[in-house]
Amino acid sequence: MTTEIKRIFLGFSLNNSQTQTIINIQNQLPKQLRLVPSANLHMTLAFLGRATTNQIADLITQVSALHKPKFSVHLNTISHWQKPKILCLNGQAKDQGLQQLAADAQEIAALLNLHCSEHNYTPHITLTRKAKEQVSGIEYQAIELSPVELQLFESYPGINGVEYPTLHRWPLG
Repeated sequence: MTTEIKRIFLGFSLNNSQTQTIINIQNQLPKQLRLVPSANLHMTLAFLGRATTNQIADLITQVSALHKPKFSVHLNTISHWQKPKILCLNGQAKDQGLQQLAADAQEIAALLNLHCSEHNYTPHITLTRKAKEQVSGIEYQAIELSPVELQLFESYPGINGVEYPTLHRWPLG
């Protein structure tokens, strides 16, 4: 019997207005950058990496048992992150509920031998991939996110690029 391996992450979807705000930012970026398709825009909570079917089942059980409070986060800075070579719209995790969710996600990742971040949690929406440097002169509005659910996403290469189907959803509140 073979074990299926999936690349997974926890995150939050954007509503239509927020997606349009991100598209407006992306439309101002240099054309050679690889934009994240609008269908893939999300705010990451935790990248968990490669997981077996059993790890995913255990993850769903563990996250289901967590307190998952509603929160708000203000994303107001376009940043270049050198190591993953991305441009992102990011902010600070000032909300206690978001801070706790991020910490809990890392604890569960460690418990299940999944990828754990070596960095402190920074809420962000990836705008582009393969970005070599910061860009300037972009006019944009900050985004206030107040998600209503946490999602477990899979990341896999599809026919037209990477796809992020939702594997599981949990309401916040």
